[in-house]
Amino acid sequence: MGVAVSRIRYLVMQGVLDSAAWNEGLSAIARAVRADHLVAVLPQETDDPYPRVTPLAWGSGVADENIRALAGYPADVAVLSRLLPKGRMVAQDEAVPLAVLCRLAVFEGAIRPMGGHHAAVACTTSGGFVAACRSRSGRPFSDDEKAVLTHLLPTLTSALSLKRHIRLLEDKITTLEATLDELSTGVIFLDAHQQVLHANQVGEQFLAHSGKLLTQPAMLWGAGDIESQRLARTIDESSGAITLIRRETSRPLAVRAIRMPAMTDRAISTLGATATILFIDDPDRPAPAGISGLCHAFGLTPRETDIIVLLVAGEGPTDIAARLGISIGNVRGHLNRIFSKTGTGSQAQLVALCLSAVH
Repeated sequence: MGVAVSRIRYLVMQGVLDSAAWNEGLSAIARAVRADHLVAVLPQETDDPYPRVTPLAWGSGVADENIRALAGYPADVAVLSRLLPKGRMVAQDEAVPLAVLCRLAVFEGAIRPMGGHHAAVACTTSGGFVAACRSRSGRPFSDDEKAVLTHLLPTLTSALSLKRHIRLLEDKITTLEATLDELSTGVIFLDAHQQVLHANQVGEQFLAHSGKLLTQPAMLWGAGDIESQRLARTIDESSGAITLIRRETSRPLAVRAIRMPAMTDRAISTLGATATILFIDDPDRPAPAGISGLCHAFGLTPRETDIIVLLVAGEGPTDIAARLGISIGNVRGHLNRIFSKTGTGSQAQLVALCLSAVH
């Protein structure tokens, strides 16, 4: 059994990142103790003693719908976690009498449909529980079988805790990516070698079209040597100031580069100390909904809105005057009225206000 336990431990820990190894590891545990099925359930981390967030559930030898059903009873999972012994597999009746278990909604909604009758159960040190089950036609789990499960429980608990943290991180990353994709500004993450790590949808559009930004070979470049040098200088300085990157066609892109904080543990950092976030605005794109809404809220005229959009795109008063076909004095007059309406005192403050509406 020692060799089998070592193999199971390896599969379970490998399964933290490899779903195939995880499924094989759970199946191996079930086979080792001749269980019909094995389930593991963890509550999501929360300060609430009766967490309402969806628990995480895995299993072997049981239908997926039964596993999903377990996740529908967060309060009962929390109750069972407190009733079961930690770190030691015992017979289910020894920990939670059947009469008590039957009063929990999770019994009829998830546990009973699995068909288990004899069970060895334990609470993990990180909450939740692990249960190995047999049908009514089987026999109760022996002391040796419960000892094997207890021996494997620390490894299983560690793997479950790691999988929970990874799931939470994945959820946060998914939410962050979805939020970035809602922005009308291109957002591009670069590593220390100017290689693109991630881009939102607008950023991907900039990277996909020639004459804007190029990624050959795998690094970020401008559309020409001069623009590449300007872009490299902007990234190197990462001051947050707007830089205009000329294009072969259309008006220039407005690019801001911001340095990401360096991770203290370089051993686990793939970004390095000089990773950068680029915020890119295209003046030829329609005015962002955030800026349009902001201008409307301040009661700005259509002409004043046009001036703000061009200003945010990085153009100065002279360029704006030429673009709109009005005099520089007219532009300055509009700007003074915009400052008065928005409560700002400079172009920099006005741009910062507008960018806050977008970002």
